[in-house]
Amino acid sequence: MRQVVESSLGALLRAETYADVHDVITRAGIALGYDYFGYHYWPGTEEYGDRDFAGVVQCNYPRAWMSRYVEQDHYDRDPLRRFGLTHDGVTEWRLLDTVDASQERFMQEAARFGLEDGVIGSFHDSEGGRLQVAFAGPAAQGDPRLALEALQILGPAMTVCLRKASLLESRIRWLTERQRDAFFLLRRSAIREKFASYL
Repeated sequence: MRQVVESSLGALLRAETYADVHDVITRAGIALGYDYFGYHYWPGTEEYGDRDFAGVVQCNYPRAWMSRYVEQDHYDRDPLRRFGLTHDGVTEWRLLDTVDASQERFMQEAARFGLEDGVIGSFHDSEGGRLQVAFAGPAAQGDPRLALEALQILGPAMTVCLRKASLLESRIRWLTERQRDAFFLLRRSAIREKFASYL
């Protein structure tokens, strides 16, 4: 676990964009032994949890599950989302409170798509941003204890990095793709020859 945390923190220190942070979260989930991950970051510019404001949402959950989630409008029944809206900290999926039968059915249905168990963390930053991150897979996949320890350390750092990426993305969103590539080559101190050959 120490190696996962150290390498992830090192990568987060170098992260500048959403894609960089996404890569760190992906690699951390794999290193912790989970097939699936999902995260949702709200930068604090809108009401937290607002259905009409997506923020940054990324996951590699099974495509059939994602379609089912949308078709069945599971948004309000999702106990993971509820945890993210009402808590700071980390927990195992199996320890989540399911306050009614629809939430229990939600968890059973997710299990049929290979999302039987996992861990979740919810973190906020000083500017009102919030990150909810989960690692999941079949039952007995990954070590929840190690994953929870890693999330307690990495979650706040991921939140700060997503805030930083949000600010940068808002400043350069008007650039074309080619201009963005050139910007990041310069920003990452690419040597002049490499930059010139790119152009």
